[in-house]
Amino acid sequence: MRMQIELTEEAYRKLRQVALDEHRSMADCIREGISLFLRRHRKKKSGLSDIAGKFHSSTYDGVKSHDRWWADT
Repeated sequence: MRMQIELTEEAYRKLRQVALDEHRSMADCIREGISLFLRRHRKKKSGLSDIAGKFHSSTYDGVKSHDRWWADT
């Protein structure tokens, strides 16, 4: 699909320079930017995976090792 966009002169110059430095087309750089933007704004699945690893206890006093507890039962 084709699309036409307008850039500021400064954005055009910077994008052009990045494309030249990386030996890529400006269109390829724009496609990469859009992919990154869409990845950041994708809908997240809700569930435990959203919070896994985000929280931890600052103290472990009195906490029994899960594996040891399981073996004791």
